[in-house]
Amino acid sequence: IEVEFKIHGQGNLHGDGMAIWLTKQRGTTGPVFGSADRFEGLGVFIDTYKNQRPGVVFPYVMAMVGNASVTYDKDHDGASNEIAGCSVRPSSITLAPLHLLHEHLITNIIKQARGIRTSSNPTKIRLTYFQEKSLKVDLMYKSENEWTECFETGPLTLPSVAYLGFSAETGELSDNHDIISVTTSNKYINKGYNEQGTLTPADNGKRKTHGKQFNLQKETGSWKWFFFKVVVFFGVVVGGYVGWTMYRANQRGRF
Repeated sequence: IEVEFKIHGQGNLHGDGMAIWLTKQRGTTGPVFGSADRFEGLGVFIDTYKNQRPGVVFPYVMAMVGNASVTYDKDHDGASNEIAGCSVRPSSITLAPLHLLHEHLITNIIKQARGIRTSSNPTKIRLTYFQEKSLKVDLMYKSENEWTECFETGPLTLPSVAYLGFSAETGELSDNHDIISVTTSNKYINKGYNEQGTLTPADNGKRKTHGKQFNLQKETGSWKWFFFKVVVFFGVVVGGYVGWTMYRANQRGRF
């Protein structure tokens, strides 16, 4: 899942953040970045406001897996719920004297210093889930087409059927949270089929282990056998008619 988004607003005080959801239930409003607590599934939080979490630099991106009974630890920014996370900090920059810096370089430094919020670069998040194995989250915010790995988890199980959703929350401090685009794709094409559901050239007519392909071959063979029986039937009928005609002609010739 790849999402392009934009978090922006006025001033230096802002909050609270946004979330990406893959849950068993449909989304409803609630206290966890605008969505319901005690969810079942995955929540990935882009937290832009620090409450009580010493030693952690914000904005902060973290993942939580809910089982429909665990409550999100909002007072401590999800510290007790986190399975993995990372700080989205600006790039480390060493400045030379301003009169030695080119104008274009100064512009790039300003862009990087803004980080994931109010960035002039496209900001994206990419979730890659390997079923029951791992979840990997990458971020794009430093520059266009430059991905930075945020984290990769260990074995992880998510609902086999889940709703994809997005939510955001503001309180006394406000911000804008824009979803610009969402792209989803399957990393693996099972059983030799491509994304359009047709056989790939390498597998077409070769691998009998594919259930759909085997049925296709079986169906083709059935049609061939049907046409063969029809041809034989008509051959017997025509042959019998010709034989009968010749027999009648011979009988008439004798008399």
